[in-house]
Amino acid sequence: MNRMVWGWTIALGLLLARIGYTELEAADAVLPEWSILMLVTGGLTAGLLGVTGLLGLLGWVPQPGARLGDQ
Repeated sequence: MNRMVWGWTIALGLLLARIGYTELEAADAVLPEWSILMLVTGGLTAGLLGVTGLLGLLGWVPQPGARLGDQ
């Protein structure tokens, strides 16, 4: 995958985590606590996955459409 996709993955993860933190800091939170936890955890995990992919450490993951045995 190219660098742009990994960059957008990082940006999406940071956005999700920021939405979770914003809801957590709000005095009258509209979302239940478990969904805030899922937003923060999912956002940080997506950001970590994006950084790992951007560094090239996920080269072992087969690309979509790649067949087994094709190299």
